[in-house]
Amino acid sequence: MMIKISLKGLAKFMAGNSAQQRKVLRDFKYPDPEGFAQTIYYREARDFITAYHQNRQPIQWLFDRASQLDAIADQSSGQTTTRYKNNARAIRGYARYFGNRKFEVLPDVSLAVTYAGVMVTVFPDLHVRENRAEKIIKFEFSKDAPDDKMVKVIAQAMYEAQSNDGMRLKSSSVLYIDVRRGVTHKGARAGSRMRHEMEAACKNISTLWNGI
Repeated sequence: MMIKISLKGLAKFMAGNSAQQRKVLRDFKYPDPEGFAQTIYYREARDFITAYHQNRQPIQWLFDRASQLDAIADQSSGQTTTRYKNNARAIRGYARYFGNRKFEVLPDVSLAVTYAGVMVTVFPDLHVRENRAEKIIKFEFSKDAPDDKMVKVIAQAMYEAQSNDGMRLKSSSVLYIDVRRGVTHKGARAGSRMRHEMEAACKNISTLWNGI
């Protein structure tokens, strides 16, 4: 049976200690509704950013959507308030750092890369054309900056996945964007040391899986 794990899951596994690694695998082997909810935490931010580019809205439109989410947050409570506030903050950050970029939104793509019986799913948040160049983009919205290991894993796996799918994008067209800090990370070319580290991690996942 093929083991399936998300791109972010692989990155967390590779960046974690042994206890954290087992927790990552446990969460994927025995998923629960709470875990699923985390995957759509920034749904509003992603949807509004996509609509902004798709409909070629003025940049003020993004700030208005953020204010709209703040208003909903003020009428909510607990974790719902926090989630809407974080989505509003993410939209403002995107507008501030990336709002001037001109993207033609292309159809969504679903990608994957497989090593040692482990399928790593890769779902770009945006598939676009910018200045005639086709690109795929993954967003990081969290308040904590991803560590260097996670950045390298995500950038490399995205590059590998699109290459395996026949998209043939340049590494400069595979982007992992840290929205909160306004930083863009580019994909790494196949054959790098990180690729071998990912293969080794997936072998480790295969070994540990039945004991979880």
